[in-house]
Amino acid sequence: MSWQRARQPDQKAERVAAILEAAASLFDEKELADISMRDVAATAGLGKASLYHYFNTKEEVFISLYREELHDWLLDVESRLKRLRSPTPKRIAKSLTEAIRDRDRFCRLTVVLASVLERNLTTDFLREFKRSLLPSLERCVAAIQSVQPNMSAAAVQEFIIQHHAVIAGLWPLAHSSEEVSTLMQEDEFRGHQVNFYRTFESTIRQLMQPQ
Repeated sequence: MSWQRARQPDQKAERVAAILEAAASLFDEKELADISMRDVAATAGLGKASLYHYFNTKEEVFISLYREELHDWLLDVESRLKRLRSPTPKRIAKSLTEAIRDRDRFCRLTVVLASVLERNLTTDFLREFKRSLLPSLERCVAAIQSVQPNMSAAAVQEFIIQHHAVIAGLWPLAHSSEEVSTLMQEDEFRGHQVNFYRTFESTIRQLMQPQ
């Protein structure tokens, strides 16, 4: 597909959506380091030069994709927490675990957010990105407080940081290279394999316990 440069806001939004869809499909198949702006442009049906009308760097593309994935995750979290009856740390942890199950893309983007994606960006872009996250943060705080009313807003914000830090640190341990995965099948190491969802849930449950 060959697209002319968008002139109207709705046309631009359509182009951006196509670019992010292309980036998502590539990221589902490859590591971020193996994806180029040329790859994104080709998959989106754009010329590489046209892609730069919408995004200046690969980091801008994928940090924008992260923002979309975060929004979808938050909608799921809100829905799951609203359905909880007699919420306990154990039940909340289970709901938050189910909210990231099958969200590999979101988890993988969370892993590279601070170390890779928030680099090679202008201050203006970063400021707008951080500003765009504030409403989502407020909604997430409200969702957690709805089931943990004794937690202050500051405590919930700290918990949200911890929640994302658990994903960022645990995911690589549980999704190692093919060579390491094969090695861990040997009897000597089998008991040391990391189950991502089980360990995530138990960690979140501990974080939800009253201090």
